[in-house]
Amino acid sequence: MRKNLIIAVFALVSTVAMAQEKCFWVFFTDKNDTQFDPYSYFDAKAIERYNQCGADLYDISNYPLNDSYINAVNTYSTEVFGESRWLNAIGVEATDDNANRIAQLPFVARVQEIVSSGTMARVKTEFKETEDDKNEILTDQLIRFGGQHFIDKGIDGKGLRICVMDGGFPKVNTHPAFQHLRDNHQILKTYNFPNKIEDVYGWSTHGTMVLSCIAGINDKGQKLGLATGAEFLLARTEIDPEPFKEEVWWAQGAEWADKNGADIINSSLGYGKDRHWTKDMDGTSYVAKAANKAVEKGILICNSAGNEGDDNRWMTIITPADAENVLCVGGINADLEKYIHIGFSSYGPSADKRLKPNVVAFGQASVANPSNDKFTDAFGTSFASPLTAGFCACAWQTMRNKTALQMKAEIEKSADLYPYFDYAYGYGVPQAAYFTGDLMPAERSFNLVQEKDGVRIVFPKIIDKQYTFINVEGADGVLLGYYQVAPDSTGIYLKNKDFGEGKKLNVSYNGFYDSCPISGMGGDVNLLANNRNSQNGTFKKVDAEGWQKTTYFQYDYNLPDATWNGFNRHFTFGRRWMYGKSYKIGMGLGLDWNRFVAKGQIPGAMEIADRETTMRQMQLRGELLQRVVIRLWGINWDLGVYGGINALRRVKVVDNMKWQDPEGNPIQPYKSKVTSYYNHCRAMNLFEYGVTTRISYSIANLVNIGVYGSYRLSPVITKEDFLLGSPSNQPSPWSVGIEIEVAP
Repeated sequence: MRKNLIIAVFALVSTVAMAQEKCFWVFFTDKNDTQFDPYSYFDAKAIERYNQCGADLYDISNYPLNDSYINAVNTYSTEVFGESRWLNAIGVEATDDNANRIAQLPFVARVQEIVSSGTMARVKTEFKETEDDKNEILTDQLIRFGGQHFIDKGIDGKGLRICVMDGGFPKVNTHPAFQHLRDNHQILKTYNFPNKIEDVYGWSTHGTMVLSCIAGINDKGQKLGLATGAEFLLARTEIDPEPFKEEVWWAQGAEWADKNGADIINSSLGYGKDRHWTKDMDGTSYVAKAANKAVEKGILICNSAGNEGDDNRWMTIITPADAENVLCVGGINADLEKYIHIGFSSYGPSADKRLKPNVVAFGQASVANPSNDKFTDAFGTSFASPLTAGFCACAWQTMRNKTALQMKAEIEKSADLYPYFDYAYGYGVPQAAYFTGDLMPAERSFNLVQEKDGVRIVFPKIIDKQYTFINVEGADGVLLGYYQVAPDSTGIYLKNKDFGEGKKLNVSYNGFYDSCPISGMGGDVNLLANNRNSQNGTFKKVDAEGWQKTTYFQYDYNLPDATWNGFNRHFTFGRRWMYGKSYKIGMGLGLDWNRFVAKGQIPGAMEIADRETTMRQMQLRGELLQRVVIRLWGINWDLGVYGGINALRRVKVVDNMKWQDPEGNPIQPYKSKVTSYYNHCRAMNLFEYGVTTRISYSIANLVNIGVYGSYRLSPVITKEDFLLGSPSNQPSPWSVGIEIEVAP
């Protein structure tokens, strides 16, 4: 019976996992029987962009979906929550069984579960009023781009149309940072894809801060973003939290931007570690495909690299920043003197080892405060991306004959490290002087001197607060190592044997770049002691193909009854190994301490005795479990079984006695205390097993805090009436308590 119960527990959670509503992409085989007129569908500015970049207005990707296909699928789904012309697909919510039925329809090419969870690439926001006594028209975040060159030429993004896709835009319709946009009617259209309405002026505050980094002006008249003259489309495509639907809404938002004439899309959003593996960040996700399609149609996309730089389990960027044609933007410290990667900004390369991020900007920005009419500081690559998007609008204003792909290349060439690159900085920070004709050629700041056993970087002059950027590049263009170091008057010496044959050394210092081949006896790259991203020439695939380790702590109580009425406690410490994303299987191993206490009296004795029986166990415990991750609410639900060996078992009996007369009346207080220890192997069971369940809440995917319960199927006491007067019944099999689970 107990065996059947264990099997039933696992069957129950498996059934629940299969029966719950999930989200799926449904891809159709064709667009038969559909009609399309681009001149009635597209905004005039979109048609102008198509003609300018040579894209085909009549491309089949622009045709609508077949309504009869959608209606047929809808009969098996709970909801059709989105459509993508470009992907010839719809997003549906359905059970696994109905998804299988949909897959059998003759016009359905395939059905694929949506396995991504959207995150806004913000780290944190400091809600305090910013103090800035400077009189410059630009804030530091724009000075870093050399933005004054745009100001001097009157370049502000005019003529460019920017779509901002985010989670909401509260107070954009009232905040003074956007007064100029409202006065000049520069916000042309809005759409809320989750709610299917035009109102976007609510929900997440993230989009308000992002927009201010593109075109905001603070209360001192300083620009927060460079593109104050651009036009805007505001699209709400995110719900926080909403684990499944955002990729569909993102694709819809990109198509809406295309239809309405956007030149640039800023996406401070990403889909990554919650439900993807690092190997998936190779530009093949459906949202990455939609992003590449947008670029083909002439739209430049700026996307945050992500904020996983501090997470050793996720050593790459997020999608759609991994798309080949997307301008992926990382973050640096908000410092005009020191050029330092900001810790949380995600490192490249992409999973297939392409260069990412492409460029960087400040990862800390001054933004409009959505809570009032003031301004605040915010942290995250969410803000590096829109700062760059505003820069791109101004840059493109100077080169309106360029296509989106050509402009992406020009933005990279304008960056202050180009042609040097690495996986922390990309090509560096784009510079306005490149586009205004004011860029001065860099003076030689170092020499590469070939010596007998290596290469020495010699610095004729040390420049204060300037770092040297160094990388070693393989024959395939993939970096084997890179680091950043202050120069030394004696130079920096690099031994050939540390690198091996056929490698290339690239160096950038104070705007000057040089390179040379490396020859020698061979060996592993070991430059990167300072930059964890190298891994001696290998791309680290964290939590590799699935196993994630956590440490857990449990503290619970065995439920008391009339006999076992003492302080019965239970403490466990251990490790778990889990495989999966939304549905996980796992195992755990831990040490468990139990304490059971029974209090009572010995009946029929000449003396009255209060007896306390204490049983203690130390147990090596293993568990097998299943976890259903309900990301909509950040909830984890576990069901599993456990088994353990009681390595230490001890029974302690304490009798507190007082005498009584023949009539049964006590004649004196407690006389003495007698302590007895009994054979623990005889008294307590060697093996224990049972079932467990827990519900926990996930905080930032790093800590799970929840309630825990277990039901013991095995007995604790092995011998009935093992001691005269001690309880012969088993302690309650139920225990409840709390658990904390922490990722390493």
